[in-house]
Amino acid sequence: MSSDTDISRRGFVATQVAGAAVVAALPATGASAATGLLTTTESAPAAGPFNWLSSGSAELKAHIGRRFRFQTEDGRSAVLKLVAVEPIDSGPHRPADLPRSSGVIAVFDGHDKVPMVEAGSQTYRVSAPRIGAARLMAGPTRKRDGSDVIEIVLN
Repeated sequence: MSSDTDISRRGFVATQVAGAAVVAALPATGASAATGLLTTTESAPAAGPFNWLSSGSAELKAHIGRRFRFQTEDGRSAVLKLVAVEPIDSGPHRPADLPRSSGVIAVFDGHDKVPMVEAGSQTYRVSAPRIGAARLMAGPTRKRDGSDVIEIVLN
């Protein structure tokens, strides 16, 4: 039996917000363990106030136009440009103890995206000079014009 699953960006974000609420409701040890999935590995000291774990859309917007390297576990890599930053309006139901005051979607584009689009959503080591690196889930999203971009949801 096979089935195709199609989810919109809004549906994906809603799922992420719901997941964040579950993590926030866990006891301190569980939340620490769940937060440990997003481990930051600094290849260079972070420049300015940007922090992969806690920075929001305002801090990330300063890096629009910058190129980021996406590297898989097996060493394949792609270089994509940050083209847009979209804040997520979680509303009053957002858990107060999340490290970020509001969620953000980082949108990337570039010629190297084709293998990433074909691979679907997966974890990458995402890095940029003077920003550092983090292991983040990234995946393709189809735009209205039929082209694809790569998105990271930071919640």
